[in-house]
Amino acid sequence: MNNTFNINRFGNLLAYDGKKYIRNFGITLAILCGLNLVLWLLTLIFGFTMPTLPRYGVIWFAVLLGIIMVPAKAFGDINLPREGVRFAMLPVSTLEKYCSYVLFCLLTPVAIAIGSWAFDSLLTLLPFGGFDNYIRHFGFMGVMEDFIMEINEMSDADMSGEVFDPSLMNLFGSSYTYAIVLSILFNVGLFMLGNLLFKTHKTGKTLAVTIGVSYVLSMIMQIILIANGSSLFLNPENVDIATIGNLTSSMFFASNILNTILTIGLYVGLFFKLKTQKY
Repeated sequence: MNNTFNINRFGNLLAYDGKKYIRNFGITLAILCGLNLVLWLLTLIFGFTMPTLPRYGVIWFAVLLGIIMVPAKAFGDINLPREGVRFAMLPVSTLEKYCSYVLFCLLTPVAIAIGSWAFDSLLTLLPFGGFDNYIRHFGFMGVMEDFIMEINEMSDADMSGEVFDPSLMNLFGSSYTYAIVLSILFNVGLFMLGNLLFKTHKTGKTLAVTIGVSYVLSMIMQIILIANGSSLFLNPENVDIATIGNLTSSMFFASNILNTILTIGLYVGLFFKLKTQKY
């Protein structure tokens, strides 16, 4: 048997894991895709129009819930003493198990985002209810622009010059999109690894560790920012938009580099944890 990768064997594994995924997570996936129904019902009951920004927020909240829940809910048995033996005895290589596990967990936020957007669009098509405008963007900046346009329309006033500067849309350019994608990859990898490290209360323990580590890192970052930004506060006359923009861009770039390294480390660690899993 080829111990690395065989496409036919991998296809069989995908079919096997797909059935397991639908059985364990299918209903949850459908519920997450339909969360905007709650907002639509509120508009129907109370007779008001719901802007796109809150609906967009609910979609990304559903995506976040899917990222957190899917590893433990769909593949929570793969490291358990008895149930995990079935996973260990599958006649496939570690790489194939790893690819299938990663693929289903990564496809989950994509499926929720697309499914939620499609369901929201379907509700917008209805002649009743308060969804009058379609969500045309998945990016935050684009949705913010649509949101302010809607507010301007509802107030019959052009506030774009006072409230929104279109030049801010391209402040970070492609780096912003890269940061969003990287954040999704990081969080998916984090909860996948937590699913393998913990045998009980997998999601809760992963969240607790993540909050603890994030708190420590935020304290370190505050110290660094205070140390590097003290001159700006001590000499405010030297501060201008260009200085703040350069500092922000540098921090954003450094953050992307650090998160890239951490994300790669997560997925490498995930592979070796799966490879060395003991029952």
